[in-house]
Amino acid sequence: MDSRRFCILVVDDDPSFLSVMHEFLGEKHDVFTAENGQQALESLSTHRVDLVISDVNMPGMTGPELLQRVMEVYPGVRTMLITSYSIDDYIPIARKHRFSTIMPKCVPFNFVDLEVMIEGILTQQIFGLSRYLVDCEIIGRYCIRSSLEARDVRDAVVDLFEQRVGTAGDMKLLLDETVTNAIYHAPRLPDGSEKYPELTDVTLEPGEYVHIECGVDKNRYGISVADSQGKLARDTVLDRIERQVGGQGILDDSGRGIHMSRLFSDTMVINIQRNVKTEVILMNYISMTYRGSKPLYINEV
Repeated sequence: MDSRRFCILVVDDDPSFLSVMHEFLGEKHDVFTAENGQQALESLSTHRVDLVISDVNMPGMTGPELLQRVMEVYPGVRTMLITSYSIDDYIPIARKHRFSTIMPKCVPFNFVDLEVMIEGILTQQIFGLSRYLVDCEIIGRYCIRSSLEARDVRDAVVDLFEQRVGTAGDMKLLLDETVTNAIYHAPRLPDGSEKYPELTDVTLEPGEYVHIECGVDKNRYGISVADSQGKLARDTVLDRIERQVGGQGILDDSGRGIHMSRLFSDTMVINIQRNVKTEVILMNYISMTYRGSKPLYINEV
């Protein structure tokens, strides 16, 4: 991990939560705290800050209002929302204000996910499954060159997880959705239209191959699915998630893939480098501790 020390401002109207965050984050970074939006803006006016982490619901200025102000006045400062409520309720706000990271304030609090999110936001070093699994062991790598090959790889990955951790969860469904998107929606013609008709037999060009990694740590197992196209965009992802959550996008094939992947995994991360690479990381917990929290984590560099 990057060893640089950054400056983080945490904003929450719960003093006990601020104390815990200050203690945890202060081991690696310089940390300031504020109990409301006005205090946060005062702190920003006197300190150089790299990241603002804000609760959503606070007296006076709300978290989204604060972060929107931060983005307008301090465009170089990165932002993260944190909430005790369902993240799906805030997807429209996230899309409207272009927030791409929302973390649940679950009990027990997931400090591992928090550290991973912060590391990616601050360093912009985002690609690779090993960044998201602690002491990750990569147990399989695959290259998909055709739609027919995709089915064999899917079955091999499912078998691999069942043998290694005793379960594959919904990985069969997740692989079907993410690999289908990578094969049929990522490759484009010069005019920007999709190159391959969906659900047809496709042999990919070398620059269109889909790469899969499988990994485990002591608590989780996961996959990364990466293409070399980078045609997805953060705003597109937020729009598709919002349409699916609201019910308007039920017939959107590509949007359905993103929604299903988020619905049937414990953690979904989407990493994008425009016109270079898109990576979807899907992870499941072996235990039930953090099931259902589902952070929103979209990185675009």
